[in-house]
Amino acid sequence: MTWPNYSKACRSAVDDLLRKGGSLSAYRANPLFPTWTGPAEGSYAYKLEREIERKFRVRHAVAVNSGTAALHAALASLSLRPGEEVVTSPYTFSATASAILLSGGTPVFADVDPYTFCITKETVKRVITKRTRAILPVHLFGGLADMRGLLSLGLPVIEDACQAVGARSSDGYSGTTGLAGAYSFNGGKNVPAGECGMLVTNDDKVSEAARRFMNHGENFKRKEIGYNYRPNELTCAVAYHGLLELDERNERRRALAEKLCLEMRSKLPHLASTPHTWGEDHAFYVFALTLTKFMPRDLFIKRMKKRGIYASAGYLTPPLHMFPAFKKYARGRLPVVEELSFKTLCLINDLTPDKPLSYARKVAEAMRESLK
Repeated sequence: MTWPNYSKACRSAVDDLLRKGGSLSAYRANPLFPTWTGPAEGSYAYKLEREIERKFRVRHAVAVNSGTAALHAALASLSLRPGEEVVTSPYTFSATASAILLSGGTPVFADVDPYTFCITKETVKRVITKRTRAILPVHLFGGLADMRGLLSLGLPVIEDACQAVGARSSDGYSGTTGLAGAYSFNGGKNVPAGECGMLVTNDDKVSEAARRFMNHGENFKRKEIGYNYRPNELTCAVAYHGLLELDERNERRRALAEKLCLEMRSKLPHLASTPHTWGEDHAFYVFALTLTKFMPRDLFIKRMKKRGIYASAGYLTPPLHMFPAFKKYARGRLPVVEELSFKTLCLINDLTPDKPLSYARKVAEAMRESLK
């Protein structure tokens, strides 16, 4: 098997859509159609939204064509004015900061916690100003930021949960405790569908605004404009069937991660460590680690590759506040994220649900040999 892989039911659904022919879109931007404010009832876009609402216990799910689109739509609901700021993490994919800029806001980067890789109440407080309108934490690698702490700051919180679909805490699932959340069903994510995404919210006004925003802003009665962020039926069908398998796949990821931690403690207790705080809430999109034995990271990566294991150089090197596109928004050094960026290693394709538990031993052995 390889990852991602797709069930027989998923392949059959896609085949059925193609055999039937006709439009592969569930959307009509026309008030003459009774379902013009959302996807047609019975479509895969519609079923995907309802299943997200049921599974994650959230009032509204709005299907879009990417996690980036979900972030943009959520931020657009704030009607940001020029100069208004959104605090976020620089240790993430560029889409997070880009969505803030596309929404008319200014990204402000906060440092992260060395064990969760996420921004915290304390790091956010250091950069809050009178112009701060919202906080945008990133639930990185499949682990959750401290939502209770961030919400206590009294600002709207929009969750970038693109890497943490299915992760949960005692307060609820990722994406569902703030004002809105964004999921990605891209590529090899926990729900892989090529390109697809979802905005989730318990706020009626955010949901209504998002539905207009992702469908050109058109209902012919309002002044707003929008984007074409509509997903097609093929990707929604794949995402829907992937969602049905999410719990089983996430449990597999957690079991592999736990097994790898045990193997690492046995085979290389003083050579590598996992800086995460592991927990049952983790979705393990990525397994991150650091080397405690000094070795050039590139050399370690090269040696692992020779042994059939792909390790990447941290999540993002350098982090966003050092990128040319975002450098002007930096407010001084962010020491924790800068250190993590240059020393963290990520296993992206090696603890996926298609792997047997014995594969964790192979990874740990490759690490031990690479560190000699």
